[in-house]
Parts: sequence; C-alpha cells; structure tokens
Amino acid sequence: MRRKLSKAERQQVYKKCAGHCAYCGCGLEYKAMQVDHMKPLHIGGLDAMSNMLPACRSCNHYKGTLDVEGYRRYLAGISHRLMRDSIQFRTAVRFGLVRHMGDDVTFYFERCGEGEQESEG
Repeated sequence: MRRKLSKAERQQVYKKCAGHCAYCGCGLEYKAMQVDHMKPLHIGGLDAMSNMLPACRSCNHYKGTLDVEGYRRYLAGISHRLMRDSIQFRTAVRFGLVRHMGDDVTFYFERCGEGEQESEG
C-alpha cells in the first residue's frame, strides 16, 4: 500500500531532477509535481525513495501502471501507431511537416544521472 509522503520526502523527490519531470524534462513547479513509482507497487515496486521520481501530470498519466521500460516501449511505438492509424499524420509526413526521428527514447533522468536508481526499485 502506498504511504503518504512527508513534505521533506516530497522535496527530496522534487530535487532528484532539479525541478524537472524525470521523463520528458519539462520544468515542474513543486506544487504541480506528481510522485511516480518507477516500478509500480502493484508489480512489486517498493514504496521507497529509490523507486520514486518527479513527474509532470501528462507523463504520470501516460506512464500509468507501466514500469520505465514499458513506458519507453509505449512512447517508441507512438509514431508507428500514428502512421498506421492517422491519415493526417501520414499526410504531414508525406509533405515533410513531420519527421520520425527514431525509436530510441532516453528519459530526462537518464541524461541527468538518476538512472542508477532504476535497478534499486
């Protein structure tokens, strides 16, 4: 069961990525930060600081109950799903308005050195 974090613990999570979302890297106001479990509790993740990262509302929503690698796979597949399902996307690609930049997804926390924590959760 998820425990309520103290103010000091929330501040510690917020500081992990220097006020940015751990996933997309957008700037986060402290009061808007959501605390994400890298490995969700329902699949055996720990309710410990080593398993917590700051997240924006959007990333936390779309990550949902996925672990970090599941979220990476989900994001990497977006352009493929759009190409398959969206005539507007295919048209934008055809006219050079949108480019697929690749399937490699690197999260902000990985670029900032917080990636070591992933194996602890």
